[in-house]
Amino acid sequence: MDNGQASDMLENQMNAPYINVLDQIDHAAVLAPRVARIRRLRGYIRRLWPNGHPTRFVHVSGTNGKGSVSRFLETGFSLLGTAGSYTGPHLYDYRDRFSVNGRAVTPAEVTLAWEEVVWPLCVELAETNPEHIPDYSMCGILLALVLFDRRGVQWAAMETGCGGRYDGRMALDVEATVLTNVGDDHPGTLGDTRWQRAIEKAGSARKDVPMFIGDIEDEEGEAVRQICAHIGAPLHTVGKRRAQSLRAELKAAYPKGLPANSMLHSDHQLANAALAISVVARLAPQVSRPDMLEKLAGMTYEGRFQQIESGVYVDVAHNPNKVAALMHDVRIRLGNARVAYVLGMSESRHAGAMFADLAASAVHLVVTEGSFKATPAEEVAAIIRTLNPKIPVEVITDPRAAVARAKEVKHHGGADAVVVTGSTYMLDAAFNTDPYMRKINSSYGWRFDKPAA
Repeated sequence: MDNGQASDMLENQMNAPYINVLDQIDHAAVLAPRVARIRRLRGYIRRLWPNGHPTRFVHVSGTNGKGSVSRFLETGFSLLGTAGSYTGPHLYDYRDRFSVNGRAVTPAEVTLAWEEVVWPLCVELAETNPEHIPDYSMCGILLALVLFDRRGVQWAAMETGCGGRYDGRMALDVEATVLTNVGDDHPGTLGDTRWQRAIEKAGSARKDVPMFIGDIEDEEGEAVRQICAHIGAPLHTVGKRRAQSLRAELKAAYPKGLPANSMLHSDHQLANAALAISVVARLAPQVSRPDMLEKLAGMTYEGRFQQIESGVYVDVAHNPNKVAALMHDVRIRLGNARVAYVLGMSESRHAGAMFADLAASAVHLVVTEGSFKATPAEEVAAIIRTLNPKIPVEVITDPRAAVARAKEVKHHGGADAVVVTGSTYMLDAAFNTDPYMRKINSSYGWRFDKPAA
């Protein structure tokens, strides 16, 4: 083999650090400002906490399961004292993003943290350099830090907004990073192949800081391994055996079965729990494993196959991987029950990819719309009718009326259960009982691109 052939073979192997460099060269005008924003945020944090923030953080990334892992981590660390998590997006109320020992902070706490610390910083920056005003994501991170400081939070999980490498949480000093999985999300911003997304998400690793990952295989797994090696982050894989072992432990601990609403009935939540347990065991080995298992077994999480009334379930399944997980939960929790679905999508999703399995198993479908960035219900219904022409598909654009219609189908014997799923905006419009929050949630950005008064 001559040198040219050997070179060709080497060039055909993945080189994730080099691919990342080429991406940065291609998109320097877009990516360099993102890094600059992270550096500015780090500066704001140092200014507000010159001796360092007192909370110890874990940065959680991934396509699916980030919120669940963050809440599992919060629950585990709460066995030591005060623990928190910052997750997003919220479902009904912005303050739900900030959890301390399993409970959302109060409106008064958010108000004081904003008015006394974060808002004055924003206004001051507006006077000196308007381009440096913290954006929506940065404001949320700063609020979380203020709230956790004021509540004496010792450990907190911080969920990535999107991606990892260019996420604002990179401004934090962390004790560990977590990458739950790599799936089908945000192709327009993270890349349209999974290995591109893996490079982006693995970029949340830090030198000499352990990264814990779930079962990430093939090109995605290789990309993660290479990025961690390049950065110098010790890599810990929490594989399927850990989840299987956890299931066996739970069976022994709960011979009559887990609590009915436990998150740990489903395989993907078992994998999430196994990740969280591994992180806590490494960072806080004094936490009792049996005590943590007992806490996790009793957990519920708003919008994660949550039973809100008899026979009615809500699940935030807004990408193909989450819909697949939802269908698994339906089989595990509802068995052979006939299910009527209410669903609504955001404009960035494709119904064919999202709901093929759902359409194949449903007995009735009501398609609706959220109050923000909604895909037209008629458009979604037309696609679903091609997926399964045999089932009734109705269009009711008002989410509350759509849910009422599905319940009526159930009441008259056309279904045994109702599952409402899709975008957070639709679920908010359907179930949020606070009209003021519904308005605020549906109107983000209404002041942008408007002339000054």
